[in-house]
This record gives sequence, C-alpha cells and structure tokens, in this order.
Amino acid sequence: MYKENGVHLRDVRIGAYTSLLSICQDGYSLSGTPVLGFDNSEVLARINECHPLTSTDGSYKSEILTTVFNIGLKKLDVNERPLWIVPNSIRHRKYSPIKKKGEKLTTSGFESSQSILHRQFASLVKKDDKEILKFANKYGLLKRCSVHDLVFMNRDTGQQFQPGESLLWWKEEIEDLAACLELWDMVLAEDEKLKDIVLWHRDGIAIRLDDRHVQLVGRANMNLLGKWSRGDIKGPALYYLSLEADKRLINALTPRLLPLQNSEVCLFPDGLLATIWLMFLLEISGRTRFIQCQSCGVYFDARDPRARFCSTRCRMRDYRKRRTRKPRRRKKVKEDEMV
Repeated sequence: MYKENGVHLRDVRIGAYTSLLSICQDGYSLSGTPVLGFDNSEVLARINECHPLTSTDGSYKSEILTTVFNIGLKKLDVNERPLWIVPNSIRHRKYSPIKKKGEKLTTSGFESSQSILHRQFASLVKKDDKEILKFANKYGLLKRCSVHDLVFMNRDTGQQFQPGESLLWWKEEIEDLAACLELWDMVLAEDEKLKDIVLWHRDGIAIRLDDRHVQLVGRANMNLLGKWSRGDIKGPALYYLSLEADKRLINALTPRLLPLQNSEVCLFPDGLLATIWLMFLLEISGRTRFIQCQSCGVYFDARDPRARFCSTRCRMRDYRKRRTRKPRRRKKVKEDEMV
C-alpha cells in the first residue's frame, strides 16, 4: 500500500464526510451584499470581531477576505457590479455524494452523476450568473467554514440570515478549473497546440495559459528536468495539473478508517470545492475515465474503453439517425443512375 514516502491514490477509497457538506433548504439567491439586508461594513465588522481576518503585523490574512469580500482576487472588472451567492435562510440540511445507505463504497465512492461534478462546475465558464446560481442551489456553497455559521438578525423583521460567498470568487474558481480541464483534454488528445503551452527554454520550463505565464521549472527545482526527455510536453503538463490540484486540496482532505467496511481507509473532502478538485485529481490519475457522449455531448465515466454513448437511450438515438440516413443515400444513388 505504501509507495516510497506516501500512499498511492489507487489504494485509498474516497468518501464524503456528510457533516461537512450541507445545503440551504430554502435555496440561494444573488445579493448585492454578503448578507441579505446588511451592508458590507456591518458584515465586515461583525465577522472580524468573531474571526480576526488579519493579524496586527499583516502576516496573516484569512481566506474569508477572498471568498466573502472580494479582497485579493486576481482580477476585478470595475464595470462589473459585485454580487454574492447568499442563503435565503439559516436552515440547512446535510447531504452526501456517497451512495445510498447500506451500499458499500464503490471504487471512487461517488455516484456516476457526482463523479462528473468537476466537469459540470467547469462548464459554467460559458454560462451566465443564473446558471451558476442554479448549480449553487443544487450543491451548496463551495467552502462552508465557521464564518458561515454566524447569524445576522434583522431587527425590524426578525428574519435571520447567514453570510454567502462572492460570485466573483466563484467565477475565478470556475475559470481555473476550466483551464486545467482544457489542458488535460489536450494531453489526452495529444493536441499539437500543447507545444505553444508547454515551453522549454534555457532556464527551465514554463506554462503559458491565456494571460498567465507560470515558471514550472526554474533554478530552484532544476533537478526536475531529469524526469523528462528534452522537448517532452505531456510530462510537464501533467506535473502542472497535479500542482494545481494540490493547492486546492492542502488541508482539505481528512483520512478516516471505516471499521464497518473491512477497515478501509477513506479520504473525506471538507467541502464542495475540495470534492470538485478531488474528482479532477481522480480523472488525471486514471481512476476515472471521462469521454463525451457522441449523441448528447454529456461527459460520462466510461469504464469500458469501447464505450461511445452515455446510455442506451443515446445509443439507440444515434442508431435511428444512421438508419434514416442510409435510405436517403440509396434513393439518391438510384435517381443518379436513372439520369
């Protein structure tokens, strides 16, 4: 089970800690402030009082500043009005992407509909705010931490609300995952455009994605060049993808022993965002294999290498299309012969 200094991913099952995954029973909505009915300064003061956002010397900055208050984001369009995805009430229910009670964990521990969660999330990059809100209403907030348990009461109406998450931050996470998935699909297809993304130069290797230029291998880690042959583009691309997944999963996975299931060791993500990146990590590690259905275009986990369709329905739909095309071709050939 132990490989070198760690545990191999294929030897560990994946689970989801139900007490850490929750969703608002009354859904979510888009708001102009982090909490419905409260302005930014009031919310910031209350949160900073309960959870200090920065240290006195400035050495510590909480991720709450990014996820809730848009501070520290990579880009912010001055013409774009900041919005927040906020819960409509303080009532939450727990849910889990694990299979129904009593069923043993499968290889990945997730249902087939949840195993493509990362691709569903990345597909939102081309969608509008309403589609992002629809995703949140189905799966909840990305990072539900202790600050989201704070309750703000409206003195006039008596209604209680809790903080939400920045829509701008959601969009950045969506864009980052979409870029990684696009790069991964290029690696699978052995796309020639990889040569324009993975750049070998005198001082190491760089990754160029849109407006980002990442120095993957430099003087500090020059020893990594010995891992790949000169000009290799797939190896460095996979290394970059693994680093991106690692950044999101640091301190976000909890190993647990399941004594009722043959003492199996499971990794439990602490929230929705960690679950999404864990699904991506499973795909690039080979634990799952996703292809696009040739009929409906939806991605699905294809365990059979010969699979081309996500369901029998799509397979039959494609069969009927091919059946209707053949008679037309034959009829056209007969008309040409008569002429």
